[in-house]
Amino acid sequence: MNINQLEYFVSAATHLNFTKAASECFISQTAMTQQMQALEKSLGVQLFIRDKRKISLTPSGRVYLKEARGILKRCSEAERLARIASEGTDGELTIGFITGFARADCFATIRPFHEAFPNIKLKFVRNTMSELMNMLARGELDIVLTVSPHRETDSVFNHLFIRSYPLYVAMSSNHKFSGKSEIMCSELVNEDFIIMQPAARSRDEMEEVLWVYGRGGFLPNVVAVAPEPETILLMVSLEMGISLLPEYTVRPCMKNEELAIIPVVKADGTAETLNFEMVWSPENANSSVDRLLDWLKEQ
Repeated sequence: MNINQLEYFVSAATHLNFTKAASECFISQTAMTQQMQALEKSLGVQLFIRDKRKISLTPSGRVYLKEARGILKRCSEAERLARIASEGTDGELTIGFITGFARADCFATIRPFHEAFPNIKLKFVRNTMSELMNMLARGELDIVLTVSPHRETDSVFNHLFIRSYPLYVAMSSNHKFSGKSEIMCSELVNEDFIIMQPAARSRDEMEEVLWVYGRGGFLPNVVAVAPEPETILLMVSLEMGISLLPEYTVRPCMKNEELAIIPVVKADGTAETLNFEMVWSPENANSSVDRLLDWLKEQ
């Protein structure tokens, strides 16, 4: 038994006429008759009752017709899903993201993609930047959503900019710089820093080491760490230090009288930013990655 024989049988059983079935299947009547005889022989049961005037289905034939239609339908669906998967409109993406990414509205980038391609299953993994990169290198993740840049060694991966957020320095309203309308990282060289360090994050992933050391030209004096921005802002208001934070974390506190939240600028007056990017391996053969990247570029 093969798929062609199933198609021939369904046609013959539907029309109860070998001539019409042969025409529908683009074979000769003789070939149709031979195929049905061969099918009955391979199954070891009689499917048709034949006489000179008409053919009809045996009880076994009626049962087999129902199952044959189901098999052909499943085969057709399997072919459709295989084509869709090859085009990247069906499949699975495993996406890693750093702590804090969910607090930003960067997932607004993913939401419309999920709406456009609901058949692509999305799985999410949160971890530190270093471990996400290790998982990406091991092929355990398809994509990583992280801050840019992470490390020079990440040059083995492909990168795509997602969006940026202005950076602010948060300090007590009693701080000597609290009246400034803007400030440069280099002006903060002698300050004590409170930084955000979620559990398991290593020192090389501390935000201020990434942001200030490269932009202000110094390694900040870290006096305290906290796992989330709410705790940091409380400590800042108590004059325990200052903190650099992206706009989305300080947005709710802009009018807090205990705090001074000042935009950080470059020497040319443009805003210092925290940039989010998408990182993936060029060796990843998952077609859903290409589908996501093509869709993002179209947007």
